[in-house]
Amino acid sequence: YKDRKLCTAEAANVKPVDKPVEPGQEKLEKQEGGRLATWFRDSLGRENVKEVKMSDRQHSQPAVVTVENLTTLRRYLEMAPPEQKEASYKYLLHNSVVLELNPSHPIIKQLSTLRESNPEVACLVAAQLFDTALMNADLVHDPRRMVGRINQILKAVTDVKQ
Repeated sequence: YKDRKLCTAEAANVKPVDKPVEPGQEKLEKQEGGRLATWFRDSLGRENVKEVKMSDRQHSQPAVVTVENLTTLRRYLEMAPPEQKEASYKYLLHNSVVLELNPSHPIIKQLSTLRESNPEVACLVAAQLFDTALMNADLVHDPRRMVGRINQILKAVTDVKQ
């Protein structure tokens, strides 16, 4: 339209609108963000995520996933036979999901510290953030698989040392 290329808002190449930085919303340092993104990718496993990067695309969520042709992929997965859904999800999402972390979000900033002080809980939180981002993109076939992890996270944060 008027010499501009139209694309869906879900497209990975959509550039964010500049938003003024509010007090208390400072980003992670670029170097620390890079280290966290590398740790995130290694924690999730390269078979689950193609790339993890820091991004200013989202302002309210700690993480989002982008997948090329997301709308088409969702439709295909909806039409998959029930007995093939899980295999279809794994096959089609394998090596195509890009996880974008919000360097200004408090959870991401805390996770940067948590991965050093409590790596077990940090891994649980990272996996949950990834699954939550997949759920937001409507790419989770069976959300019940998260229940055990959520309970582990709840136990870890409610464990009070006496």
